[in-house]
Amino acid sequence: MLKSGFSVSTRCVVLVAFAAVAAIGAPAVASAEGPATLHIAFVGDSMADGLWGAMFRRLGKDKCLADKVKLIRRAKNGTGLTRLDQYNWVDEVGAIATDPGADLFVGSFGVNDRQSIVDVDKKRTEFGGPDYDGRYEGIVEDVVHSALSHGSSVLVMGLPVMLDAAANADAAAKNKLFADAVAHVASPSAVYVAPWTSQPPPDVYKPFLPNAKQTLVQVRAPDGVHFTTAGYDMVMDAFFPAIMDSLKQRGRDVAAECEQMGAK
Repeated sequence: MLKSGFSVSTRCVVLVAFAAVAAIGAPAVASAEGPATLHIAFVGDSMADGLWGAMFRRLGKDKCLADKVKLIRRAKNGTGLTRLDQYNWVDEVGAIATDPGADLFVGSFGVNDRQSIVDVDKKRTEFGGPDYDGRYEGIVEDVVHSALSHGSSVLVMGLPVMLDAAANADAAAKNKLFADAVAHVASPSAVYVAPWTSQPPPDVYKPFLPNAKQTLVQVRAPDGVHFTTAGYDMVMDAFFPAIMDSLKQRGRDVAAECEQMGAK
């Protein structure tokens, strides 16, 4: 016996409405028309934006992949994980995961982080001080948790070898913190991706490398940090399997889907 003033039909409408609201921001699911589109958000600094560009060019050459994967370009040049008082990637990742929603985050951070950490409340953790590594690693963990808490997966990309000795040493130190942070989160949906290298470790900075046609091309930008367009494409060639593996871990083997479509 119903004790409220709602009829059975009205209750059904209300339940449907609640279900619709609950679905907002949820990971993509398959529909009657076929598998849903996957959304990959590129977040972080200018290095992340370069990776977005390389993935964008890759999709432009693969119609099947472009139909299944959509990119969200949200990297912001000049940002990092140290100035939370100016740009807080922990909050930004959470906001992106909710609207427009992302199945996977590809994050690259660190090239702007050779500086003290300033929290939202202006508390400083001095660069090179005894508490710096622990605080920085904690921020990385917070970014990862922010993505995971909304049902997204996340890849934290390692930084490549740099031309300047101090910048290179810092990149190597940051990579260890990235790897440790992801390991501490201990989620199959969060992966640290080792940096692109031009040769087996230890890597050596090389501004020119042969391309697929064995023609020598410039792959690193003059600043000794970033890559050229050709260089970012090489980096994406190395990172692409990790991106596909992450989507597969979510239950979508996009490469197999495209192979099946091509075989029909």
